[in-house]
Amino acid sequence: MKAAMWHGYKDVRIEDVPVPKAQPGSVIVKVAWAGICGTDRHEYTGPNFIPTTKPHRLTGKTAPLVLGHEFSGVICEVGENVNGWHVNDRVTANGTLCCGKCEMCKTGRYNVCEKLGFVGVGRDGAFAEYVEIEAARLFKIPDNVPLKEAILAEPLACGLHATRLMGSMENKSVVIVGPGIIGLSCFLAAKFAGAKRLIVGGVGEERKSFVEKYGGIYVDVQKTDLNAAVLQLNDGALADVVYECVGSQRTLDSCIAIMKPGAKLMVMGVFEEKPLFPMNDFQEGERELYTSQAHVDEIAAALELFSKGLVNPAELITRVVTLDTLVEDGFEELIKNGPSHIKVAIKIDGDK
Repeated sequence: MKAAMWHGYKDVRIEDVPVPKAQPGSVIVKVAWAGICGTDRHEYTGPNFIPTTKPHRLTGKTAPLVLGHEFSGVICEVGENVNGWHVNDRVTANGTLCCGKCEMCKTGRYNVCEKLGFVGVGRDGAFAEYVEIEAARLFKIPDNVPLKEAILAEPLACGLHATRLMGSMENKSVVIVGPGIIGLSCFLAAKFAGAKRLIVGGVGEERKSFVEKYGGIYVDVQKTDLNAAVLQLNDGALADVVYECVGSQRTLDSCIAIMKPGAKLMVMGVFEEKPLFPMNDFQEGERELYTSQAHVDEIAAALELFSKGLVNPAELITRVVTLDTLVEDGFEELIKNGPSHIKVAIKIDGDK
């Protein structure tokens, strides 16, 4: 089969590799569509988490590995000891790899397993014509949700999970800094959790129409000071909840500046450099810091939002590439014009 194999820094090769076989408890999915995640882009340019010399702590695998964990497709083989899943089922999946034995796994928080791994990072992933997936991580795609759009369930699940960690959003004023796919997922999650006012801060106005369509207020931080805008739009008050969805010192500082005493900060961005954190400011205002790692079962909730027509995931796909054009038209395009794209989809054997 054809697959996108990661060998190292900016070294992803489209190669012919053996088709995987279903192991006990797993299935083989014929991949229709896949999505390039921020994690995949980081693996392309660094820093990377794919093990190169020391084997992965859970799987024992090292590079080269097939990238990709956001995908949709159709089951084509069912392994032993798999119940409830059948050939031709339309599915997506949670790409988390876990030990199933540690305290976190036993309490249902397998997304923070002590030996945590991910498909496409800890072992071969879904940027390929076929992928092996644990049956326990599968989710059935509703009949009225196209396979192409179903790849958006995974990133939306990240926003849903992060929002649930912080408790009630009812009547809260919420600010999201960074309107990439994760920022927009947090925006949508907060909206459906009952937030009173939603403000999204970003560079340029490419996300403005989407944010306004779903009831938010967009602020171009190149033109308007975010702190002043929040005070003006929020009746003179700072925010109850802030999401940091970029991963830079500058955006972290701007997030903290707009938090009222007692407010909550959810850090979603991936920091390439270790940030400085003003702990004294947090302490004196009894502000609360939250972090979130992937998701657990929220993909089901994301698919339900798509199925009910409450979110149109097609609006989040800004570019389509193929496996053959993945490197130049996908990864290199994201390096050159990243802010122009929300989700780059890879058509592998997909429907329209």
